Amino acid sequence: MRLSQIEDLRTAVGRRVRSLREFSGVVPGSEGVVDEYYGAQGEHQGVTVAWDFPAAPLPEGYKKYDGVPMVRSGILRDGFGRAYMGFDETQFLEVVE
Repeated sequence: MRLSQIEDLRTAVGRRVRSLREFSGVVPGSEGVVDEYYGAQGEHQGVTVAWDFPAAPLPEGYKKYDGVPMVRSGILRDGFGRAYMGFDETQFLEVVE
């Protein structure tokens, strides 16, 4: 199931996802955790994904953003919005069951 199929993205926090395409520093097939929800309901909402790389794994049990900036945590995070420029970026993420 693609993340874009989840109506209320708040329910996606803590879920594991897989990238279906390349992003800056992220190759297709990379996995991560939806660690933050932002925005309003409907089209204007989004999530942040913390990427779990073999060379830079997430801390065990990581589910939610703890506020520690990347320069200290080393965790690469990317945002994916529903209405960014009229485009649903969450379609490029697959929920890993």
